[in-house]
Amino acid sequence: MSTLDKLVYMANQIAREFAGQRPRDAADATWDHLWHFWDPRMRQMILAHHEAGGAGLSDIARAAVARLAVPIEPAPRTKATEFNHPGEGESGAMSDAG
Repeated sequence: MSTLDKLVYMANQIAREFAGQRPRDAADATWDHLWHFWDPRMRQMILAHHEAGGAGLSDIARAAVARLAVPIEPAPRTKATEFNHPGEGESGAMSDAG
């Protein structure tokens, strides 16, 4: 399996997970995840794949990847991408998400 095949597989997995949890905003949540957790090189590669036709991407993943073309950092859409600062949270510890 090539690197691109793995990225398509992972994007579809993320999209499928969010579709089960929150179908109405699954594309936004998937985009948020890709933006915050994928290395910029991974985002560039999947975006180039999308621009070349996006073979293999699900509809939700395709919509999320298309939004990566807009170079703005999204506000957090899921708890996993809401990062706290030192001293915030329970007992002053940082979360494992940031």
